[in-house]
Amino acid sequence: MNTKVQSEILEFFKCSRLPFIERTKLSFSHSEFDSNMDMISPVFYSRQIASVTGPAGAGKSSLVFYSINELDPSEFRVVSTELSNPNKKALYKTIALKLGLKPSFYPEDIKNQIITFFNQENSQGKFNCIIIDEAHTLSIPMFDEIRSFYDEGGNFSLILAGLPLLLNHLNLSVNLPLKQRISIFIDCGCFTLSETKEYINYQLDIVKCKTPIIDERCFPIIHSLASGSPRKINQFCYAAMFEAYKDKTSIITDEILKKVEVKLAYGQQRL
Repeated sequence: MNTKVQSEILEFFKCSRLPFIERTKLSFSHSEFDSNMDMISPVFYSRQIASVTGPAGAGKSSLVFYSINELDPSEFRVVSTELSNPNKKALYKTIALKLGLKPSFYPEDIKNQIITFFNQENSQGKFNCIIIDEAHTLSIPMFDEIRSFYDEGGNFSLILAGLPLLLNHLNLSVNLPLKQRISIFIDCGCFTLSETKEYINYQLDIVKCKTPIIDERCFPIIHSLASGSPRKINQFCYAAMFEAYKDKTSIITDEILKKVEVKLAYGQQRL
């Protein structure tokens, strides 16, 4: 979207900036999220493993993001990987590079580099945590490799985040040694209808939208179309704002949502 169109949309809806496209500085607070924040917080303060699962777009990344934001960077070091189906070398090399290390050639040597680095950090009073996103794509040998890494290191916490398939993998008998080391299991669910409405209004309040721009009848429709997924809610609402702007309609209606549904389904929406 070019700057001219963006400015026109902001003027059209009387907003300070576009909603639904950026993670807000403050999280949207609702009961499940607050409970999950309370559960994940101890992982950064003591050596343990946590599993964070949920459907795509349910807020796993947001939960991790906001929990990290509450940490003092002078006391904590958090490194995150987002590799799909990584092998041993790819995983350790990515972690090492994100730590600012020059990785060795062999994966076992890189693993030792990381462990040594964390020992040095620990001696200086800094606690370390590794986040492995897309953990549902890990192979069975990689699950055992991660268990070995965690045991050998003894100096960092670990968060495994992924789709619900991750729990299926962990329940396999071959992966029980790793599962038995996990102390916290967090499930990120999607919004209820009331939470969907509250979330949309929260997004609009943050950008100081001065007048209502969504017909009340649209909230159940958006909730249904998005299945309560925060990511999909953002997608539908942002696309609906753009569609309403093109139609010069200041209120998003069910007719607007029908157009958006069709265009998104066929990949025709162009922002």
